[in-house]
Parts: sequence; structure tokens; C-alpha cells
Amino acid sequence: MLRIKRPGALVAFIAASALMLSACGSDDGSGDGAGTSEGKTIGLAMPFLSQEGYVVQQKLTLAEAKDAGLRLLEPTDAKQDPGRQITDVRTLITNGAEGLIVVPIDSDAIAPALDYAKDNDVPVVATDVAPSNGKVAITVRADNALMGKSACEEMGRLLNGAGKVLELQGDLASINGLDRTNGFNDCIKENFPGIAVVSKPTHWNADEAANQTQSVISADDDITGIYVHSDCGLLPSVINVLKGAHKLTKAGEPGHISIVSIDGCPFGLDQIRQGYLDATVSQPIDKYAEYGIDYLARAMKGETFKAGKTDHDSTIVVNNGNPEDLLPSPLVTKANVDDASLFGNNANS
Repeated sequence: MLRIKRPGALVAFIAASALMLSACGSDDGSGDGAGTSEGKTIGLAMPFLSQEGYVVQQKLTLAEAKDAGLRLLEPTDAKQDPGRQITDVRTLITNGAEGLIVVPIDSDAIAPALDYAKDNDVPVVATDVAPSNGKVAITVRADNALMGKSACEEMGRLLNGAGKVLELQGDLASINGLDRTNGFNDCIKENFPGIAVVSKPTHWNADEAANQTQSVISADDDITGIYVHSDCGLLPSVINVLKGAHKLTKAGEPGHISIVSIDGCPFGLDQIRQGYLDATVSQPIDKYAEYGIDYLARAMKGETFKAGKTDHDSTIVVNNGNPEDLLPSPLVTKANVDDASLFGNNANS
């Protein structure tokens, strides 16, 4: 979750994907659904489309909706404005959406939109970010606390348990940003007491990430590691700042600052190949699209979902009264960066 300006190719895709789709044709939750979802109209409320990961997620969701025989209204882009996202949800329902996929900007602020959907009997599936309040049929997301823990364990290994790490946080108003912070820092305190962490907020904003990195590395020569909450948009700024400060070196070279990130966007994978990024924890963005549409189609048939193991190597838990399907997220290093199953290696396919 972040905000950056993207090249023209992404803008062109966003314009193209805004077309309405209609198509032909789609068990593991719990509950007996009745009727059919085929031919129903759904809406997709995106948080912002200035970020590579969300552009890919929208693209894949469009494809999954088509394969499931669902008609997708023009997706909305809230441009990082929680109030606008509430309006977007209302507009999609007014325009005939019988089900919604929502990627919340703010886990708390999305509640009025979810209440409105509930009052209109429109089921909602949240993907990537879980709401703190309001009702959804299910949330499909990675276990972000576990992702933070995985990043911590890799950073601890890279630094041999001692050093100082700059943490570039996302937005703590987002459950993902909060979980990525807590998962990392709890693990550091428990397992690596010789590592100090300097945490700085970025609100998923590339400019803030650049400013925080510049400020910290200029004032502190003891920084030996950087933990970046998202390589989709924050990492390019970090790389540029380190390069400008003559502190960008490859893994294994003298003066290398170990960098571990989350998301696994194409830029991050390329930086691993080049040796500047040591590791990333990859988001299952393709699975957000696949299971998001699957769960929504089933929810529109009246199906409900209970806690327990799924048939796709994940576990459904209940948080804040809502079920969450917590999908696995692999650690990516030079050893497996070319794995064809990583979404970042398929973003342009």
C-alpha cells in the first residue's frame, strides 16, 4: 500500500481496464449457498491505482470476474481518500452492483461504506486489507504480522543479530501497516536484542520515504539495515536516496546496507537480481483476485464462511467479527527470485 507516480503504460492499462465486462461462467467455505451468481453485476472499489501492485490486482480481478461469468462495473479509484472510497461504494451500489470487492484504504474509516452495503443486502469481500469495523462476507489477505516476522528473521540473519535498522513504515491507520510493524518489532525484541530499530512513518508515500531515508542516513552512520514496508512504491525512493548518498552497494560488497522489504513487485524482484535488495516477502496478489472473486460469487448465493483450514493451503480465522482467509506469503531471495509462481514475475503477462 503506497502512493507513487507510475509510467504511462500503467496509466494506459488503467484506462483500458475501466471498461465494463460481461462474460460466461463459475467449494470450500462453509454454509449452503442457494441459487446462482452467474450473470450478476459486481463492483470493485480500489484504494488508489498509482501503485504497481494494485494495478496488477485490478487486472487479475477483471480476468477472474470474466471467467466466473460476472459482469463488472467500471472499477473505482479512491486516490488514497477514505471519504471518496465511501462515496465510491455508494455509487457502485446505486449503479447496480449486487456484490462488491473492496480494498480498504483505512481499516476504520471504511465502516460506513460497509454498513451501507449491508443495509442494501450487498455482500462485500475485502481483499488485501481487513476492516476493523463493519461487516464483510470474508477478507482475503496475507498474514501481515507473519510477513513482518519473516522480514525480521531474514534481517536478523543478514546482520548476524547486531546492528541498527531503519524501518520505513506504511500507514499505521491501515491494519497491514500496523501488522507489518508489530510483526517485525515483536520478533526483533524477542530474538535479536542486539538490533536497534529506528521507525519512521511514510503513509505509503514515496516522497515521505525518500525524505525519511535521507534524514536518517545523513544523521546516523550506524544504519546497517533498512526494512521497507513495500517495495512496490517505497523502495525506488530508498534506492535513489542511497545511490545519491553513495551508500548503495551490492550484497557482499563493503558498506552494503542490508535491505528487506514486503510485497514482491517486479521492481523489488529486479533489485534482488541486481544485488541491492537482499530479500522480500511476496504478497499473493494473484490469489487475492482468484479467491476474492470465488468467495464473492459464493457469498452472493448465500454462502457463509467459517474458521478452519481451506483446500488451498491457508487458514480462515475470525478477527473483529469477520472471517479472514490468511494466505501464505513466501520469502524471496536470490535463490528463488525467478520462481514462476511469484506474482511479480507474471505482472506483465
